[in-house]
Amino acid sequence: MISHRTILLLMTAVLVLGAGCLDVGNREQGRHQPLYRSLSRPKLLTFGLYVTPDPEQNPIDPPERFSGFHSALDYEVFENELGQDVNVYAICDGEVVYSQFAEGYGGTFIQQCKIDNQEVTVLYGHLDQESIAHEVGDALKAGEVIGLLGEHKTAETSDNRMHLHLGIHKGTDIELRGYVQNESELEAFIDPATVLGY
Repeated sequence: MISHRTILLLMTAVLVLGAGCLDVGNREQGRHQPLYRSLSRPKLLTFGLYVTPDPEQNPIDPPERFSGFHSALDYEVFENELGQDVNVYAICDGEVVYSQFAEGYGGTFIQQCKIDNQEVTVLYGHLDQESIAHEVGDALKAGEVIGLLGEHKTAETSDNRMHLHLGIHKGTDIELRGYVQNESELEAFIDPATVLGY
């Protein structure tokens, strides 16, 4: 019987060989989009958007429980992907520094990379933790499959909707905050849209 890890590694090989069919990002800069068709996906929670659980201040329906300035970019799933396996890809080359369940995210994966000659950590939130085929210390290349998005409104996503929360934090510290309370705190993060396009 073939293990889930073996299947994901084979899928990565297929991706690397056939990546021309995806909106892969800027290859010259060693970047890759985090999801298939990332550029055409809805992005309801953008970087820096201030939200509360009040429907008047939150584009998510129904609103989620978080408040503050969003320190990441959320990539929504297409309706036909609900209940389906959706691969998450590394956006850059770098070492895995965190891979475990985190409150508010469910499955959480962080890699350390260099983007525009700056050390950063990249957080991929709301993953199916059991699908992650890499361990802390592993080196990833941009475009490698990390794992799968967690299922909609389950423990895999910490009861959130099925989507990818992608955060980029300046420096090498592991930063789990998806929201900050003061707008000035956003300066410690990078808007993923400026790195990968919108």
